[in-house]
Amino acid sequence: MWPSALAQIQEINILDQKNIWKPFSAAILAQNNTELNVLVVTNNNSTLWNRAYLQTQINGSANKSPILDLDYESKSYLGNATFLSEIRDNSSNRLWHKFLNDTGGVLTKSTFTLPNHILNQPIEFRLYLITNGSGEHTLDVKRASLIIP
Repeated sequence: MWPSALAQIQEINILDQKNIWKPFSAAILAQNNTELNVLVVTNNNSTLWNRAYLQTQINGSANKSPILDLDYESKSYLGNATFLSEIRDNSSNRLWHKFLNDTGGVLTKSTFTLPNHILNQPIEFRLYLITNGSGEHTLDVKRASLIIP
């Protein structure tokens, strides 16, 4: 790429200190400037939509789709969980979602192309550990960057 094209690319670390993730349901969070750890320990036998969520707004040109680079480890130590990444708008409409693998605790790198209509409006990133019974599960995000071309 030419230097002028590189200057237009913006990378946003959504794990940095400016972005504070919050827990929902049985999720317990630990966050520092480079990592987000989500732990769910539950004895509940019904379906729980445990999650970490981040309310934010990403500004950029709507001509090109943003990219989400995600490095994560996930594991169910006891029971089963479904891991999911999702973006919703302020009206709780789902704008995008992808299932994440249960990696068995092995670091996995994933790249997702996001729809450009998530830009320039308030959104909520969600990282789910959906449980349907008792168990213990973790989702450790080592890197979460948005690349805005």
